Amino acid sequence: MARDLAALRARLESLGAQHREEQVRPVVALPRLPDGCRLEDTPFGPLAVRRDWFDAAPAEPSVAIPRCLPFLPSELERPVFLDTETTGLSGGTGTVAFLVGIAWPDDRRLAMAQFFLSDLDQEKALLWAVGQCLSAHRVLVTYNGRTFDWPLLQTRLLMLKAKEGWPDLPHLDLLGLVRRIFKPRLPDCTLRTVEEAVLALQRDEDLPGWLIPSSYFGWLRGAPVSALEAVFAHNRQDVLSMPLLLSRLEAILDDARDLDPIDRFSRARFLEARRLEEEALVEYRHLWDSGLGGFQRGALGIRLARLLGRKGQWQQARAVLEECWMTQCYPYPAAIELAKLLEHRARDPAAARRLVLEALSLLAVAAVPDARWQADLERRRDRLDRRLGLRAELPLALTG
Repeated sequence: MARDLAALRARLESLGAQHREEQVRPVVALPRLPDGCRLEDTPFGPLAVRRDWFDAAPAEPSVAIPRCLPFLPSELERPVFLDTETTGLSGGTGTVAFLVGIAWPDDRRLAMAQFFLSDLDQEKALLWAVGQCLSAHRVLVTYNGRTFDWPLLQTRLLMLKAKEGWPDLPHLDLLGLVRRIFKPRLPDCTLRTVEEAVLALQRDEDLPGWLIPSSYFGWLRGAPVSALEAVFAHNRQDVLSMPLLLSRLEAILDDARDLDPIDRFSRARFLEARRLEEEALVEYRHLWDSGLGGFQRGALGIRLARLLGRKGQWQQARAVLEECWMTQCYPYPAAIELAKLLEHRARDPAAARRLVLEALSLLAVAAVPDARWQADLERRRDRLDRRLGLRAELPLALTG
């Protein structure tokens, strides 16, 4: 009995000591996470993630974009959209992506995950989670990601020696397409401008991008969690706009009938650059016949005439260039193209020379001379003179 009492007394004393130890043990505070964020486990520790789902119409099969760009239709059936918010806007090895927003089609919804760096020591966990998410898809879609987001992530992967296992996806940067089609009529090609002008979307009280790094650093120094809500909202809107923009670009490349004429001309130039000359020629003809005006008409006429010439329709090309030469305020490019046509197609070098001389005379009294066209016209004149056997008379030598 005495032995049992001694054992019980020892057990109680040990429990009391353990209780006192737990009372003095420091309490580890959970990270202050923005609303909706939850900690998820990764091989490199916990990571804060905010997940959402949004209603979305079923995506139509992509046909026009794969026809113009080196992507397979099957790849664009499983795109993943990515945008980052970073600790600096100029890039560099010291810049870190503290918020990575990713979205992808999920049945009739759009799934979205925002991976958040609640502690700078969690960067390896964030990069691992982003890589795992990207691996499930076939093509990466960004807006200006080719020059900013993607190189930044690749730099961080190399610095942390965490690149193993990361996917190497085909990359569609929507900014390139936007610039090719909409830049001539937009003040800039920022995503917000494109949202308003192309998608008819209006952001309300959006946080300017240049304030985002300071908002994050303020939160790290103890600012209220609410300071980050605007950052999450900005990132969310950036990501959600990309599927809409991708769908709009697909529709534009498929059918240009409802486009602004300036956008339609840009689209035709893009098709020509992608060697879809038959489609480009149809568009150029339509725009020419519908009376596209201003300085765009001169550029349109030259492109139309070049394609007509390649198709052997040089008489039509000549009529287009003659109109440009007679009607444009800056007709020198048209004069050069018309001189080429007269010399090589019409086999009339004398007419080509007369035209070149007229263009040089006009350029000599122009309010804004252009040295490039001057040099081109003079070289063409000299070459035509040699071909026609014309020589400038040399001055007689004076003798004493």
